[in-house]
Amino acid sequence: MNSPEQEKLSDVDLEKEFLDIWRRALKNDNLTIDDDFFELGGDSLLATQVLLEIEQLTQKSLPTSIIFETGTVRMLLKKITTTGEFKQRNFFFMGSENGKIIHFFHGDFAEGGFFIKIFSEMLGNDYLIHAISPHLPDEDNLPDLIEEMAKERLPKLLEEQPDDPYILLGRCNGALVGFEAARQLIAMGKKVKAVVMIDPPIVSVKVYAQFIFRTANFFMSLIGLNEQKRRKHLIWILSNLTFWDSQTKDLRRRALLFLKKTSLQKQISMKRWFDFVENQSLIFKETENILNYYGNAFLKYKPLPLNVPLLYISLEYSGKAWRRITKNTVYMNIYRGNHTSWKEEYSQDIVDRIRNFISS
Repeated sequence: MNSPEQEKLSDVDLEKEFLDIWRRALKNDNLTIDDDFFELGGDSLLATQVLLEIEQLTQKSLPTSIIFETGTVRMLLKKITTTGEFKQRNFFFMGSENGKIIHFFHGDFAEGGFFIKIFSEMLGNDYLIHAISPHLPDEDNLPDLIEEMAKERLPKLLEEQPDDPYILLGRCNGALVGFEAARQLIAMGKKVKAVVMIDPPIVSVKVYAQFIFRTANFFMSLIGLNEQKRRKHLIWILSNLTFWDSQTKDLRRRALLFLKKTSLQKQISMKRWFDFVENQSLIFKETENILNYYGNAFLKYKPLPLNVPLLYISLEYSGKAWRRITKNTVYMNIYRGNHTSWKEEYSQDIVDRIRNFISS
């Protein structure tokens, strides 16, 4: 319930309060109500801080995507004052309203698909991105399988685009969901023009990983662990294999690059790496429910070949095993790529490659 002070706040008062919050966050006293938050240097971290302050001010629970969906104080205030109860949105649009529609399974747990704003700007005005969120453990009727996740999201996709051809993009876990959504569209007699998979964690489909899972499960059965406990341990193994997959991708080239560094550069690199490894246990604890949910889905996932034009972009994780699954894959390997950032020196090149692939 709103406090009396908050109930007295007029739209003009709220506008001033919002503007003050944005100016403090961006350290810019000249910012106006029509200035775009992100064009003036805002990022996902600052957007989260701003959102928390606005939630405290308005006493409303707001979706994480609302800052980058609105962009300016004026648009944000209009959205908040004209909308009753907010719910976390599983779908939203970004880009040109008259553009060709792209269905993007963005896979972003933490920031609600913040990076899609950056991606859309780099992609250009010819496309409208239909952003599709990943499933989260606190949802009702939660699907257990990657295929079921795709099936659950498919009706909304068809509602927004009843007629083919379809262009599907997916990032991280969303790449696998998008791949299976393409399979289901084809099974319905629909045409899929292109599928793009951006850095999905696929260590679970690798032959050596399958051997490790079977061996570990066998020995855990011998000592009498029940299925629930075995599954928990297998998810832990999967999480570690995925982490080391990201650290050992293109290991030979990484080692050669490291050897060329100066002594001081080597010390700095080693410190950063050890700090990163040390933080993994904290990251796992903070996202344990999500990792357990998707870890269980990954362990059950057995992808089959799919005859569609497919662009596979490997950033942080090695994607070579996917060639065994779908042989006509166009494979793009970005050496030492960043799984989460779209502000790298190669980011525009990736977007250009995606644009060329889906328009050909």
